[in-house]
Amino acid sequence: MKWFYATLSKPGGREENEDSIGIRQLSNSLGCWVVADGLGGHLGGGTASRLAVDAVVESFAANPLISPGAVLDCLERAHLDIIEHQSSTPTGDRMRSAIAVLYSDGVTAHWAHVGDVRLYVFRDGDVVFQTKDHSVPQALVNAGEIGIDEIRGHEDRNRLLRSLGSPEKPRPSVLEKPFDVLNGDIFLLCTDGFWEYVNELEMLLEWCKSQNLRNWLDRMELRILQKASQGHDNYSAIALFAEIEGD
Repeated sequence: MKWFYATLSKPGGREENEDSIGIRQLSNSLGCWVVADGLGGHLGGGTASRLAVDAVVESFAANPLISPGAVLDCLERAHLDIIEHQSSTPTGDRMRSAIAVLYSDGVTAHWAHVGDVRLYVFRDGDVVFQTKDHSVPQALVNAGEIGIDEIRGHEDRNRLLRSLGSPEKPRPSVLEKPFDVLNGDIFLLCTDGFWEYVNELEMLLEWCKSQNLRNWLDRMELRILQKASQGHDNYSAIALFAEIEGD
């Protein structure tokens, strides 16, 4: 299986882009893709997300195993790198990052996330997997107090319960069993500034109208720009398509 991908990362209505994306492919099929959303504003959110992304791709390059343990190890290193940087930076203790990571060898895939950077898997015109945010609104959904559609726009949507760089261990959610990749599978990793304005049905509708991954991201970006208010958040995404080599 060969991976094709496209990326997008914009500051939105902010002066600084605190999102970071990273890609490390060792072959057409073997690779690591990561999207991070820094928290802390001028206190170093952008630095936190970049530290996290760099740690993940470097860990993958040094140990390109496709397993839950390998993904957890890379996130542990990312967390420790942010913690170490906090101690050498004034007011750095507020540096945090949300993150989503995808590892694949083209046969199977593993992923993990912390915070509200999401990973979606689309197959045959349907959403077959979607990560659950580590946020207050998601906790309310889990408790049956609100519906999942109410996460978008919720007043506490930005209150995260887990993040890299937090004083407590981040406790990533990790896929425990390998996901078998099929021809035509589509993956999307995106920050909250992206999925806030493009719901899952719209993601699928825009894919049906798109010629390729680049066009798909461009179409979804138009939706963001049409819906978002002035001063809206940074938005970033990596889109991937799995195709049997030679087809």
